[in-house]
Amino acid sequence: MAGKKIIIDKYNYIRLQNDGNFALHCSASGPLGANVYYFNNNRGGFLVGKQRRSYAFVGKVQKVTFKAD
Repeated sequence: MAGKKIIIDKYNYIRLQNDGNFALHCSASGPLGANVYYFNNNRGGFLVGKQRRSYAFVGKVQKVTFKAD
């Protein structure tokens, strides 16, 4: 995954891809691990997936869908 990493603070950063899509990595200290949220850059950014990560495992990327009311 080529691109750029923007560090927000000690536990959070954004990974930008060359095609404009990006991933937001939110971690916590200790064994809590991290949550990763994937966005497609369609004039602003639409959430398309989420993933749970920890020191022991990496979960599958779950697709996120929205229902119109």
